[in-house]
Amino acid sequence: MRWDIFCQIVDNYGDAGVCWRLARALSRPSPSSSLSLSNSLLTGSSHDDIRIRLFCDDLNVLNTIAHGDAVGYGASLGIEVLPWSAAESAEVLSDVGNVVIEAFACHLPQAYVTAMTHRAVAPIWINLEYLTAEPWADEMHLMPSPQNNGLKKFFYFPGFTPKTGGVTFGNWDEVVGVVGTSSTPKSLSDSLAKCRAGAKRISIFNYRHAPLDQWLRSLNRAAIDHGDVVDVLICAGQNVSIATLAAELTALQLIELPFVPQEDYDWLVAHCDMNLVRGEDSFVRAQWAGKPFIWDIYPQSDSAHEVKLDAFLERYFEDAPPTVRSLGISAMKWGSPTDWWAQLGAWTEHSAAWRQKLVGLGHLEGKILDFVKSQEISR
Repeated sequence: MRWDIFCQIVDNYGDAGVCWRLARALSRPSPSSSLSLSNSLLTGSSHDDIRIRLFCDDLNVLNTIAHGDAVGYGASLGIEVLPWSAAESAEVLSDVGNVVIEAFACHLPQAYVTAMTHRAVAPIWINLEYLTAEPWADEMHLMPSPQNNGLKKFFYFPGFTPKTGGVTFGNWDEVVGVVGTSSTPKSLSDSLAKCRAGAKRISIFNYRHAPLDQWLRSLNRAAIDHGDVVDVLICAGQNVSIATLAAELTALQLIELPFVPQEDYDWLVAHCDMNLVRGEDSFVRAQWAGKPFIWDIYPQSDSAHEVKLDAFLERYFEDAPPTVRSLGISAMKWGSPTDWWAQLGAWTEHSAAWRQKLVGLGHLEGKILDFVKSQEISR
C-alpha cells in the first residue's frame, strides 16, 4: 500500500518536523516501543506493505532535521523523499497513493487531485490537522467532507483524548534508550561533555520572541536560593544574549548546541530535567520524556493561541496537586522560576503520570493505521 504525505513549509521547522516524524513512524516503527502496535499491523496490511512518499516544497528545511540529506537518509528508512513539483510528474500521476495525507490543510496540486479521481478505488484522503486539546476536536475528528469531484476527505485531529487521534510516538524508546545508560549522540557529545556532575539540565528550543534573557536571570536567582547549579543547553538559533549573560549567571552554565538531527534532539529532551519547547513536534517530545516543560506555543495574530494553550493546560494539569497546578500554569506563561522552582520535583512526578496517560491513549501512527484499515474493510 502506497502512502503519499504532502508537506508545505509555512515557517520554522514545525511542519517539516511533524511530517518527517510521521513518515518515519509509518515506515519503520521501533520494535522496542513500549506501546503496543496497532491491530492493523497484524491483519491484512503490515508496515512491510507500506511504501511512503513524502512530498515537500522546501527540501532544504527537511535536510536540516534529516542528517543533512533527507533524500538519502529517507531512502535508508524506506521513505521516498521528493520535491513538491514531482507530484505532477507523469510517473507519480500514474500511481497516486492508496492513502493521501495532506498536512495542515496544504493544497494538493490540482493535477494530483485529478489523478486521484481516476483511480478505480478512491484513495483514502486524510487532512492531518494541527494538534489541539480543545474540546471540539472530539467531535470533529475523522469527520468526512465530501468533495465536489466525488472524493471524500477526512479530518484527522491529533489530541489527548480517546476520541481524538493521539500523538506520534515513533521510535522514541529506541532513540533515547534507558536514561542514564545510553551513549550520547555524536552531534551532542562535544557540547554535553561540558556539563557538570550533579547539575540539573534544561534544554531551550523556543521562538525568537520568547523572553529568555529575563527568564534565565530569574532561573539563576532560583538556583542560587536552592543551592542548585544548572546547565542550560541552548539549541541553535535561540534569542539568548549568551555573551552578556555568561558572567552574570553564576549558578548557570550556558552551553550552545549545534543544529542536530531529529533523533538526537529526542535524546537530548529525554536526558534533561526540564525542557523549553515550541510549536508541535518538540512539544510532543517533551511529553514523551515525562519531564516538566514550558510550551512556547506558536503565536497567532487573533490570539487564538491563548485559547489553545489554556485548553491544553486545563487537560494537562487536571489531576495535578493544587500547588503544582497553579504554579505550573504560571510557569507555562513565563512566570518567574523563583516562584515554582521548589516544586520541580513534584512537577516531574506529575509529568511522568501524564506520560502514562498518553501511553494509555495509544499513538497516532497506530490510530491512523486502524482508521485506514477500517475504511478498507467498509468498502
